[in-house]
Amino acid sequence: MPSDRFYLIYQEASDEECLLTIQPYDEPNALAEAINRLQSLQVDEYTIIKGIKMKATLRLAVELHEDEEKEDSSPQLKEEKNV
Repeated sequence: MPSDRFYLIYQEASDEECLLTIQPYDEPNALAEAINRLQSLQVDEYTIIKGIKMKATLRLAVELHEDEEKEDSSPQLKEEKNV
């Protein structure tokens, strides 16, 4: 039977990007060191899951809608408010 692992899940965000990390750890000491590193980076929210090694698939769905505004001759970035 496979041995249990710890999975540390945390999110880092900035104005430009959002990064979700899922990191496996076999040793509790390595997990504790990783949590200390996160705290030094001021990442206070994280999740720890104990389980067996598994495969995962990430699926992402994006809805595109036709823009109803008249197009301007100069392209401009629009701020999305409903995400």
